Amino acid sequence: MKLVKIGFAVLLSLALLYVARTNSRGQPKFYSHTDNGITFEMTSVPKVFEKGLAKISVKVTGLADSNVTPVIRTTSFGQDATTKLHEYRQAPLILEDSAQSIYRAELTAGLKGGRQYYYFEVRDNVGGRRATFTDEEAKPFILKYIGHVPTLVLVSHIFFIFASVFMITLASIESFLIFRGTGDLAKGMKLFFWATLFMFIGGYPIGFAMNWFAFDGFWEGVPFGTDATDNKTQLIFVYLLFMLASGFRSLTASKLGRNVFSPKALGLFGMGAFLVQLAVNLIPHSIQFEPTATYIACYGFIGMMALIYLTGLISSRGKPT
Repeated sequence: MKLVKIGFAVLLSLALLYVARTNSRGQPKFYSHTDNGITFEMTSVPKVFEKGLAKISVKVTGLADSNVTPVIRTTSFGQDATTKLHEYRQAPLILEDSAQSIYRAELTAGLKGGRQYYYFEVRDNVGGRRATFTDEEAKPFILKYIGHVPTLVLVSHIFFIFASVFMITLASIESFLIFRGTGDLAKGMKLFFWATLFMFIGGYPIGFAMNWFAFDGFWEGVPFGTDATDNKTQLIFVYLLFMLASGFRSLTASKLGRNVFSPKALGLFGMGAFLVQLAVNLIPHSIQFEPTATYIACYGFIGMMALIYLTGLISSRGKPT
């Protein structure tokens, strides 16, 4: 039975990490768009190493008029995501393959942590716009400048995050058995302890190092920033802390502290850890939400977990532990 649970937890963990990987906004993505009879096809280049050269190829077909020219529009110094698209600077594309109608743009990256926004147009000889190519939300594409992350830091981050995901999954399986009355509460809480420890190490000290080497920053989760990736780590960590606090007596196997919920409720909350992890991994990696909405969602989640804990703590007073 133990090997079955471990094997099932490994498969679920790999599936979750695969979802997170394929759902990442930081991976190249194929785009195809037709506007006014002109079709654009491109595999995006979402990031490039600092001071490097990003080569972006785009196939443009349907240019029946020889008096039109494909161009790239990019932000310049001082412009950002709030800049209106028509204010972007314009440069012609390089014809890379005339037979296939493939053009190329070359963008030079700045220092790590920076970014550049771009999109494509087809314009005629008098400056008229014939076609526009942006993403599905009519927003420009993003090119991020990143630094080189040392192999030891990267491998350590991946190891501890996978270990945490695995422990959460295994603890959630044990929580299902606890909910049914056949599981071991002390064992489940110990699994959540290891999940919390691994998440802390991989997400915070090593996560800080990842951010520093890649983006020239340490932490952009609330209250210091609105980065979705850092906030995803923080939300899972908050839920894990909630689990440890809620089943503290079973975790320590002593008379120290108390369990603020019944074993059945702890089993239910334990299964919830997997659902929280699943929901967080379904949020695309590297996506950026509107800042106000991010603060509301994160503080709302943290406040909700604190309220549930305090409600259980007050209700458990005077009851046998």
